[in-house]
Amino acid sequence: MTDIEARINAAWDNRDAIDTKDADLRAAVDHALDQLDSGKARVASREADGSWTVHQWLKKAVLLSFRLNPMAIIP
Repeated sequence: MTDIEARINAAWDNRDAIDTKDADLRAAVDHALDQLDSGKARVASREADGSWTVHQWLKKAVLLSFRLNPMAIIP
């Protein structure tokens, strides 16, 4: 488990009390989202036997980003 993965999992476990100004958490979530945007990481990956593995920490990072960032209307 990477440090970023551990940080995101810890924040998820305590998501009702996260501080939206926590720079370390924001950096971890932003890094995870950058990995997804660049294609270096995927929320789910197909295994050799055809089954799928969901990378829960990446899913949690996406959901945490909604708590960390203000909602805005996209024109």
